[in-house]
Amino acid sequence: MTATIALVGWILNIVVGLVLLARLLRARRPIPALAYYHVVTAVVGLGIWIAFMAAGSPVLAWIGFAVLTLHNTFGDTLMVRGWRKRNPTAGGNAYFQAVKSLLKRPLALAHAWIAPVAWFPALAAAVISSWGA
Repeated sequence: MTATIALVGWILNIVVGLVLLARLLRARRPIPALAYYHVVTAVVGLGIWIAFMAAGSPVLAWIGFAVLTLHNTFGDTLMVRGWRKRNPTAGGNAYFQAVKSLLKRPLALAHAWIAPVAWFPALAAAVISSWGA
C-alpha cells in the first residue's frame, strides 16, 4: 500500500512539475541546468520505482528511494537559488524564507507539498520491503 501511495504522489508531482516547466518555457525564461536534472531524476526514479513494484526487490526500492531523495534535493536547491536570485540582499535562513515565498505561488506550493507524499511512503515501502528480504 505504501509503495502505491508513493507511486501516485510521484506521478502527480511529475505532472505538476511538468506544468511548471511548460510555463517557464512559454514565458521564455532561462531555465537552469539543475531543473533538467530535477526532471530526469524524477522520471528515472519513477521507472526504478515501477520496477521495484513489479519485482518486489528491496534493492530496487532503496535505489528508487535514493534517486527520489536526490531529486528532492535538486528541487530544494532550485527553490532556494530562485529565492536568493529574487532577494539578493535578504538575510536570515534562506531555506525557510524560500518555503514561505511559495505561499505566493500556488502551483509551486502544491509541487513542494506533494513531494513528501511520495518521499515518506517510499521510505516506508523500502523499509518494509527489506524486512521481508
